[in-house]
Amino acid sequence: MLRRAALVGLFVLLLVSLAGRVVFTFWEPPFDGTIRYDDVRGLGGAYWPMNLYLGGPAYAVSWVATAVFMVLLARGRAGILNLVGAPLVGVGGIVFALVITAEVLPFAYAADPAVLPEAEGRALTAAFNGQLGTLVPAIVGTQVAVVAGMLLGLVGALVGRTMPRPVAIAALAYAVLFVVLPLESFGRVAAAVDYLVQVALVGAVGWYGLAAALRPRS
Repeated sequence: MLRRAALVGLFVLLLVSLAGRVVFTFWEPPFDGTIRYDDVRGLGGAYWPMNLYLGGPAYAVSWVATAVFMVLLARGRAGILNLVGAPLVGVGGIVFALVITAEVLPFAYAADPAVLPEAEGRALTAAFNGQLGTLVPAIVGTQVAVVAGMLLGLVGALVGRTMPRPVAIAALAYAVLFVVLPLESFGRVAAAVDYLVQVALVGAVGWYGLAAALRPRS
């Protein structure tokens, strides 16, 4: 009973974190490689707290919970793929969350009128934007780790038959599409739909991981 309650609680936590990610993603200004002074200033004092208390934790919790459910999807010899993929998802997700949270702190500082006059804040924002490239390896690297881990786990679930075949294949197809096709280049609507599909598929991994863990074993 205690194990069941813990697993259900973890799944609820996954859903809450995914909802937090959606709220945060549609709340924050669109990112095209530059963080703009006017965008940050327009959000007032909410920019840093939203990143610190919602965006960063939501990403970290969702990927760690997903990693746990990927382990629970492991069955048979194919389960080794899940056991290899889960740490990539969990650790990659944590580092990704830390990086994107740390990224915004200097911009929140620069755009705070209580800290700097507007002219100095704009100059500092431009200087910080010039250094964003130093974070690209960490951001891209952690995204690659998460996608690679998800691919391994999904293949393991497909072979081990712990997820319905159509769902596993659809998730694998999406993961590949995410890598080879920059959907954000098709506009904000396509990017929004792409993100919602990603969230739904991550939720599906959690659901089937929960079902596999609670299913009586013969």
